[in-house]
Amino acid sequence: MKRATIHRYIYLVLLALLGGSMVTSVWLANLVWILMGLNWLLEGRWREKWQMARESRLLQAFLVFYLLLLAGQAWTSNLGHGWDVLQVKLPLLFVPLVMLTTRPVTGRARHLALNFYALTVLVVSIIGMVRMLTIADLPYRDIVPYISHIRFALNCCMVVYLCVGLVAQRKEGTPLVQTLIGGVVLLWMLAFILLLHSYTAVAVLVVVSLVLLLTHFRRWPLIALWVLLVGGIATAIVYEINRYYHLIPQAAEPLRSHTDGGRPYLHAQDGMVENGNYINNYICPEELRAEWERRSTLAYDSMTAEGYNVESTLIRYLNALGLTKDSVGVNALDAAQIHDVEQGVANPVYHSHNPLRKMVYVMLLEHEFHRHTNVVSGFTMLQRLELWGASIDVIREHPWFGVGTGDVDDHIDLQLVRRQSDLAGSGKRSHNQYLGLLAAFGVVGFLLLAVMFVRPLGKSKALRSPLMLAWLLTLLISMLTEDTLDTLAGQLLCTWFLTFRPLPDKQ
Repeated sequence: MKRATIHRYIYLVLLALLGGSMVTSVWLANLVWILMGLNWLLEGRWREKWQMARESRLLQAFLVFYLLLLAGQAWTSNLGHGWDVLQVKLPLLFVPLVMLTTRPVTGRARHLALNFYALTVLVVSIIGMVRMLTIADLPYRDIVPYISHIRFALNCCMVVYLCVGLVAQRKEGTPLVQTLIGGVVLLWMLAFILLLHSYTAVAVLVVVSLVLLLTHFRRWPLIALWVLLVGGIATAIVYEINRYYHLIPQAAEPLRSHTDGGRPYLHAQDGMVENGNYINNYICPEELRAEWERRSTLAYDSMTAEGYNVESTLIRYLNALGLTKDSVGVNALDAAQIHDVEQGVANPVYHSHNPLRKMVYVMLLEHEFHRHTNVVSGFTMLQRLELWGASIDVIREHPWFGVGTGDVDDHIDLQLVRRQSDLAGSGKRSHNQYLGLLAAFGVVGFLLLAVMFVRPLGKSKALRSPLMLAWLLTLLISMLTEDTLDTLAGQLLCTWFLTFRPLPDKQ
């Protein structure tokens, strides 16, 4: 067997392993991309690789990106963090170098690699489902044990696109069983994305699926099905919003001043609503404490298993059920509901089998809480808005060249302190890749990167492939709400699919 053939086989094996480790193991993923680099070095064929590197403007864009990270050390004050950023982002330099100077993976090898990747994502989702069914009160962020639930949801989106292609582009002679399997996996992935509560993934699916339908799968039945599905989801969301704010009779009636036991109620009358009831009305702290400590071994002034205040959790739980927050309300709870409160479950809806309802209720509670308290910590969407605002403040102060590679996090935290935000000191990033790049390199650096990437991507014949188009749109949309390139999982999602371009990049 020729030396070049051996290295090609090694590359294909490592490629499949990299796709699988992307969603299972950071340690293994790091090992595999390093081994791919070693195999690339030992392979030789430098003249061919040099020619491919010269012709690939996309590879040149990745090189410029890393050089800009390196150059950004010149005007940063936190050099230590800057070097950490350079180390973390090494895959964005070496993986594209290997992928784009190696012949694209096509044919049977392409199908095997993509099938192995899809199978790994499916297996991890099944593991996540088993965990959810067997681990009591498991937070949705911890359903998938190996990777961020948001990054995993984006990989689920990629598997959805693969299944859509399998079902929508069924060729004559394709076994019906294969198409049915693709359809079942497609439905499973859609359901699992909802279980992960990833707003980003849902938005990505809606936009990308429409683009694919209009550009590659121009079949009116499929477009009509998309309209029905999206319309149905939108209708369900409107219904849940109305249900959330529709006041129950107790909330709409004149307020009673005393409990059945004769103690006075506290009525904040601040208008904060959850499940159609005012959270801070009908509260009697004395009766709540006495009845709770009679029903539970967990002290009223302590914290729940998930680290939440027992008192506030109990008040919200009773409110969600439409019960008064007094001895009568607590006495109406059964043992399972008492256990819910002890575990930090503040709303029975969070145990609902309707993931869309839970997503809507969480989002609306965030809105209500922020509207009345201005607190954002612990609330996904509100945190993002606060971090985006702080990032924009950094960009306004350093518009042209940014703050450098290592200072972005420090400057965002400084702006959070100035805003007197409860996120100050949290060490959170901008949660928007575009704002993060603008803060680091300013308008000049951002425009340089935009020109370097837009030109090859706009002219690339690879985007004629529905998979590659879906991959690109998934990345671009995810970067609106995530720091996609700041984690290994995001970096590999950005680079792993490069090897499946239909034709060499010859721009």
